Amino acid sequence: MFREQFLRVLGLPKRALRRERRLTIDELLPLAEAIVNYGLAIQAHERWSGNPPPYTIVELPELELRFGKTRQAINDTLLLLSAMGCAEPLDRHGHWKLSPTGPPSNHVDERAA
Repeated sequence: MFREQFLRVLGLPKRALRRERRLTIDELLPLAEAIVNYGLAIQAHERWSGNPPPYTIVELPELELRFGKTRQAINDTLLLLSAMGCAEPLDRHGHWKLSPTGPPSNHVDERAA
């Protein structure tokens, strides 16, 4: 009980500074692009192993530290990427499977035709 009251008191300055404000889609898109680029960088680093997997596993705390955003902002961005078909949650502990290349597209390259 004391812990809940203590956390509530600590949350007051955050709310006063609007740190808990949820980001809009326009604000999430650059973060989503940065996360995808981060996944591509990890895959490029793993290419030396010969046959890298088509996906990268990332963790919420790792992305929070890397991009300096709140857990909610990172989670919202990963949900946006999930809706786009580029990410999917692995478990309830903050691990996500990121497919930086995205789902296969259905459009035909006109230069190849």
